[in-house]
Amino acid sequence: MQVTIKDLIASNIADGAEIMTSGPVRRNKIEQAEKMLGVKFPASYKSFIEEFGAIGIDGFNLAGLTERDVGEPGDVVAFTQYCRSEYGLPDEYIALNFDDGDYFLAIDTKMQDAMSESPIVLIDPVKKTHHGPISANSFGEYLIGFLSA
Repeated sequence: MQVTIKDLIASNIADGAEIMTSGPVRRNKIEQAEKMLGVKFPASYKSFIEEFGAIGIDGFNLAGLTERDVGEPGDVVAFTQYCRSEYGLPDEYIALNFDDGDYFLAIDTKMQDAMSESPIVLIDPVKKTHHGPISANSFGEYLIGFLSA
């Protein structure tokens, strides 16, 4: 039996974790977000947004979308645009988190495999390049690994 993000969220909550999701998001909002950012969201990230929207896990947040208009403060579009304008984050990245101002956790959309997945990477905000190895081969792999730890 394959473990799902939904199962892992429930298991973490049962173990005392504080997890909040923003709720399901319609496909047309995802398409609008892609257009606004000029990128294609990887398959697992789209599926995650459709089912959960965005997530906060014990104070660690991964940007997504909410029921509000696309581009409103706090969503992945506003966060990525902020990172692009304030820190020069290159356009091929989708910003998910800014770890204490040290590194961006981002999806590298220029690297997409045959399954429409893109890796999760850490980006140095000064050098604007990958810091260290790929964190995960996909958003789904990253989130499952995070929730399984």
